[in-house]
Amino acid sequence: MAQATGSTKALAHNEARSALVEAALRVISTEGAASMHPNELCLELGISRSLVNFHFDGRDGLVAEAMALGYERYVAELKLAADGAGPEPLDRLLAWVDRQVEWTIANPGLAAALNFQREASGMHGGMPDEVAAHLAETGARNFNFLIELVRAVREFNGAATDSSTLGFDGAVVGWLTLGLSVWLAGRHAPTQHLARPDLVKLAKERAHRLIAGMLEV
Repeated sequence: MAQATGSTKALAHNEARSALVEAALRVISTEGAASMHPNELCLELGISRSLVNFHFDGRDGLVAEAMALGYERYVAELKLAADGAGPEPLDRLLAWVDRQVEWTIANPGLAAALNFQREASGMHGGMPDEVAAHLAETGARNFNFLIELVRAVREFNGAATDSSTLGFDGAVVGWLTLGLSVWLAGRHAPTQHLARPDLVKLAKERAHRLIAGMLEV
């Protein structure tokens, strides 16, 4: 566990890695990857800057690990929201949608880094292969869960559930939710003027109607 700034207790070597990832994720989530400076994190944690190179092979590796952890937690939150929405299939799907919007608004920096890696991650090199594979696996798990949510709604409505229809409908729900999330989070430069907190509820309600109507046929 990371120690508070000014703590006299030094982190054990094996604690430093997780503490750095958690600290980096905290900054990236709200302020963005460009605001994450390893020197500042190490000073805050009371550890040597050399540990960033030792554990992550530099700043890019630390950013990548923080992004992967943040995305893993995000996917878990989406599933938790759906599972907590009750037995009705449409309620479960819409809870998944709502949580994505809410999460993006609360974590604009991490959302931007995940959605626009090259531009917003602040990484000078590519994503390490191991981390890229982890992100891909987590993303596939999230999409497969979304497909199951869509399948349940279509089955409840007596609509077709062939694989091509499910895959396309799942993608449309994902695209709609992503666009809504990015715009409402206010980190998309051309649409920042649309980042109206007072319209979030109304926007979600209208998205709900669009999704429900699409899955009825």
